Amino acid sequence: MLTVPVISVFKVLADENRSKMVWLLGEKEQTVGELEQALGLSQSSTSQHLKILTQSGLVSFRKYGNFRIYALKKEELRAAMSFFDSLWDKGLDRLKQNLEKNE
Repeated sequence: MLTVPVISVFKVLADENRSKMVWLLGEKEQTVGELEQALGLSQSSTSQHLKILTQSGLVSFRKYGNFRIYALKKEELRAAMSFFDSLWDKGLDRLKQNLEKNE
């Protein structure tokens, strides 16, 4: 079940840098420094994007010494995608019904 409002998920992911971060975090957990280096962003910009992703519920972190290790909450992203898949399926069903009526 989706705990994050679907519109929030896509609003957060509308930013190119946050989308890239989600992609990278989908591959493996990473620190701010790793994401900063991979994306070519400043530390403050990377941290700000991670704050938004964390507040949205899409990303979590754990502390390891002086580091924060960030991870994608894949179940939240899957739930949002499932919601949109269901809308797509409903739309295709309506299209099929309309086409069959017009035959």
